[in-house]
Amino acid sequence: MAWDDLLNAVSVPYKEPGEGFWGPKTVTLNFCEEDYVVTHYIAELCNTLTNFLFIVLGVRGLKMCLKYEHATIFIVAFLGYMSVGLASTFFHASLKYWMQLADELGMIYTTFFMMYATFAYARSPFFRVVLSIVLAGAAWYITSRYYETKDPQFHQDAYAILTATVVFSNMWIMEYRVRPLLERREKLRSSDTNVPPSKAIMSTMWKMVATGLGTFLGAWAIWNLDNIFCSTITGWRRSMQLPWAVVLEGHAWWHLGTGIGAYYYIVWRIWVHRCLAGEEDKFQLTRANLKMSISNEALQKLLREVETQAVAAQQQISLVKTQQASKQREMRMAQLTRAELSSLPTETGVYEGVGKMFVALPMSEMDGKLVSQIKDAEGEVEGLGKRLNYLEISQKNSQDQIMRMLGGAGAS
Repeated sequence: MAWDDLLNAVSVPYKEPGEGFWGPKTVTLNFCEEDYVVTHYIAELCNTLTNFLFIVLGVRGLKMCLKYEHATIFIVAFLGYMSVGLASTFFHASLKYWMQLADELGMIYTTFFMMYATFAYARSPFFRVVLSIVLAGAAWYITSRYYETKDPQFHQDAYAILTATVVFSNMWIMEYRVRPLLERREKLRSSDTNVPPSKAIMSTMWKMVATGLGTFLGAWAIWNLDNIFCSTITGWRRSMQLPWAVVLEGHAWWHLGTGIGAYYYIVWRIWVHRCLAGEEDKFQLTRANLKMSISNEALQKLLREVETQAVAAQQQISLVKTQQASKQREMRMAQLTRAELSSLPTETGVYEGVGKMFVALPMSEMDGKLVSQIKDAEGEVEGLGKRLNYLEISQKNSQDQIMRMLGGAGAS
């Protein structure tokens, strides 16, 4: 009895559903979570808050892409992934149709981004342009058809077909393109390499696929049970009261499952990209994240290249500094000569020559030559200064880039 009293003391009953801050509902879909039963300002609280997972994982994915310079299409994919989370947040908070469209169509568009990443890899520019046009046309058709019919089944079928196409295509690529490449390169590596064997890499990939797909399908099953047995589950929730009843919000579990599953899928495709490019020795798949991981032989090669580039860059910088100093001396000598001539009478005869060969020149002509020589020297000194600045900045940027790579390798 004491336990029941304790539960009752920390439990809060649901309010009766009704209208809230956002006004009348205009959505074509309304889920099993009751409306405005927790707060006046958010229609479906659990369905709203669980979308923040998309923001957290999306930011993590963007940081990973920017830090390790993954392909731009994956930056776009993570932005699309985050936009789905934001749109879904406002959709469930307001129950307005325009936010429902943003949520549902965002899912379609993000899947098209991943379809482009899958089929455009290592293709010609012409093929990529044609693929872009085809995918844009398909996206336009789905958008216009769904907007016209407002049929949720059409949207769900389209999303399922697109997702299945991309996932199964990548499974095929992984087995019939990635696996043979990994096995071929494994035979060429030295015995002291720290690159995982091809079987271990493929095993990690398949575990990631199974985890992402299992999470996705599990969440889908929970949501369907929530739809089928909504009235029964609603009664259970009201008996359990808040905050315990939130575990029975099936659509909220759908958000969590799809958020994790979609994140796993994007990271998986990035890893497939890197393996196809022969960069499994530079990256490592850890905790559903891709981090820089340089192998022993790759690190030794990188250090040799860095040393060679550093020597060459320093030689160029030294040469430019020598040239600049020489031109500066030439310019100062001309300036001193001109200053000495300016102190002589204008009718004084001057001679120009080298060794024993001298030519008499009028003072004005000699002055004009010196002015021209000084101007030319100033221009060359300025040009050498710009080149020196460029070389020094390039050298620093190269060093910074190497340090970031080595820092990433250490972080793994």
